[in-house]
Amino acid sequence: MAGGPFFPHSAFPVNAGLVFPNFHVGAGATSKEDEGLGVANATDLTGDAIWRLRFQMPTTLPTGTATLLVRAIAALEAGDLSVEPKWASVASDEEPGAATMNTEGPDPDSRVGGDGSNADNSTFGWATGDDDKYIEARWTLNADTVVAAEEIVMDLTIDDGDSDHAAVVTLIVSIIFV
Repeated sequence: MAGGPFFPHSAFPVNAGLVFPNFHVGAGATSKEDEGLGVANATDLTGDAIWRLRFQMPTTLPTGTATLLVRAIAALEAGDLSVEPKWASVASDEEPGAATMNTEGPDPDSRVGGDGSNADNSTFGWATGDDDKYIEARWTLNADTVVAAEEIVMDLTIDDGDSDHAAVVTLIVSIIFV
């Protein structure tokens, strides 16, 4: 049976001020607030920015394929945000700081919503009518092996060179098995 979502139990903003805890408050009258990982307006990015994440895998993995699911939401009707996940599975007797991060991106395996495309290396793209809507990207986690009871250490890197979004973006990140 498929499983998840597994949310990060630790989220460290490596580049404080460029990435930060955030609440997105959208339009509408009900259920318009989302908590997540904030990314500064692209004009404020002075280089790549990183969210350092930790996901504890269960002692028995669900059936299916381990998949990174990232949803983005912002008050935008134009712009792009490029996200590149780098990760490794780390056992209890290993040092996370010595792990070799393996890259899954920048292009996700699938997208829903928005106008991001492989042609411009953007993961998320906003166009007219996309403001305050979820845009979803998924990567199959196959650059390393997901192992039961191990920790997935991940650097979710925001690529400054391929991002031109003009507002703060909030990311909601999880691992699912599909």
